[in-house]
Amino acid sequence: MTASVELSTTFLLALTLLSLPLISAGVSFLTNEKFSWLAPITSSLFMLASFILSILLFLVSESEIGTALNFDWFTINGKLIKVGFLLDRHSLIMVLVVSLVSLLVHIFSIGYMAEDKNLVRYFGMLGFFTFAMLGLVMSSNLLALFFFWELVGFSSYRLIGHWHEKRAAASASTKAFLINKTGDLSFLIGLMMLWSASGNLDIITLSQISSPWLSVAGVCLFIGIMAKSAQFPLFNWLPDAMEGPTPVSALIHAATMVAAGVFLLIRIEPIFTTESLIFITVIGAITAVLGAIGALFQYDIKRILAYSTISQLGFMVMAIGTGATEGGYLHLLHHAFFKAGLFLGAGSIIHAMHQAQHHGINSIDVQDIRNLGGLRKKLPITFLGFVVCAAALAGLPLTSGFISKEMILSDMSIWAGSAFSWKWFILLAAWSVTVLTPLYIFRLVWFTFFDAPNTELQPQEVPVIMRIPVIALAIGSVTFLFASNSWSLTSLVGRLCSFAPHADSTITLVSISLIILSLIAGYFIYRKGQSHTLLNPQAYLDWSNTVVVKFTFLLSSVTAKLDTKWIDGFVHGVSYVGVTLAYVTGWSDRKLLDGLINGTASAAKGIGGLTRSIANGKIQSYLLWAMAGLIIFILWILY
Repeated sequence: MTASVELSTTFLLALTLLSLPLISAGVSFLTNEKFSWLAPITSSLFMLASFILSILLFLVSESEIGTALNFDWFTINGKLIKVGFLLDRHSLIMVLVVSLVSLLVHIFSIGYMAEDKNLVRYFGMLGFFTFAMLGLVMSSNLLALFFFWELVGFSSYRLIGHWHEKRAAASASTKAFLINKTGDLSFLIGLMMLWSASGNLDIITLSQISSPWLSVAGVCLFIGIMAKSAQFPLFNWLPDAMEGPTPVSALIHAATMVAAGVFLLIRIEPIFTTESLIFITVIGAITAVLGAIGALFQYDIKRILAYSTISQLGFMVMAIGTGATEGGYLHLLHHAFFKAGLFLGAGSIIHAMHQAQHHGINSIDVQDIRNLGGLRKKLPITFLGFVVCAAALAGLPLTSGFISKEMILSDMSIWAGSAFSWKWFILLAAWSVTVLTPLYIFRLVWFTFFDAPNTELQPQEVPVIMRIPVIALAIGSVTFLFASNSWSLTSLVGRLCSFAPHADSTITLVSISLIILSLIAGYFIYRKGQSHTLLNPQAYLDWSNTVVVKFTFLLSSVTAKLDTKWIDGFVHGVSYVGVTLAYVTGWSDRKLLDGLINGTASAAKGIGGLTRSIANGKIQSYLLWAMAGLIIFILWILY
């Protein structure tokens, strides 16, 4: 249904909620550099107001789930395009999560970015990104959603390259932008196909679209999602994006931007055919396994979390492709909390180590987990929040990650069936991620907090304003509420979503056993500080990457030579021949054609002048010409 936007309180709340982050960005950009210290305060206050409004919107809209609040946008070929807000269970919960995580990131950034010289630009782009993300999740029309989709990509490009004076940061932001543009082009092609098939891009009408090209359109849209949510093979921009500030990584690359693709996948699920769902499932499975392997053999604390994000996003995409949409969506929301908490916890560690370096004489890479160790006693609050979020990522019982993971595994087991088929390999990939995730997160926790210190630095706990967001996100990552009408534990967002947690008891027991065995194996592997195993898959990944890079350079070299020696030579030869022909043609035109025409005209002019001198109307001239003619006649007769 379409509500009257003029009288709808819900519409006004949604519009105000969307406007506040944009106003926050405008105020930050207009703040004089002399008063740049005001930008963090004003931006955080705007985000607080935005979060409060998101709560009010959820409460007001609770009885209006599925309502579209639209107004006319423009008309094309006689067809009306409407734009507005689609407020349903999925969008309202995402608005709450985006607003809350953005608020916590703003608060954390007050301490983390205190010494940054570009606070105005940083907080301005944070606000602009939040505006774009909120517009994306609330849009009722795919064309409007694509508009905000592009703004999300642009703002992430600016935030990744915030420290653009660093070559690596500038390169990473450009790489992220270009790869996302590749996906966006495919996304736009998919939109064109849907428009050609139905003449309508309203999200609530997607299930009514019927076209023989629907599978192709679905794949095109999914390629756009692959780029935004870092799916294989368009995932390698995400680890490089860790060159941006850590709070940016928490907001964009853990909780919101990369989640936009998975959210859209759930949003447009009705258009996906059986064939396109198979493609989605396979891509998700490959991404989930490769991401987990990548995280297992990284040393940079942020890159470990980046590969973990890739793996978890692949896990969600795989779940949605197999029909476990409810579990995939719940895991997306849970992931926003525990992964943002892990990134902010990593930011606290990096900040504390940098501060300790300022007072010491040693200079080390504070993001390399091999240079850390023993931080559980030096950073106890950060340690507590980090470990809780890590437990949720590993899927340990009494954490939010456990609930959604078990839902996914149970639904996927039903989907795979008892008869052997290709579906078993997808299910095996899901179980592989279940085993690898506790292993790599245990490795990270062990080297950071439990291993013997590898430096004499004495870091101090970060300021309270940086501790509060980590603890808040850790609280959101545990189970502490009873589900409706049962004694089962659920999470905060699970209760808001009205999801009924479900899992097969056998699968749960197997899952818990595998997680415990994985943690025990991690303890025996890493307790002596060893950071490698006998068989390191990362070595093969690096080798394959090197081969690809060398092949690319070889191909570019051959192409360059072909271009300069043959193509350029041919083009130059054709040009020279053309110039020569033009010169000959010009000379012929000037000397021959123009000469003949001008000569004929001159002869005619001479003859005309002669005849005019004869017939000039004077009797003397006539007598003169008569005598001359007579003389000529006499001479001709005589001789």
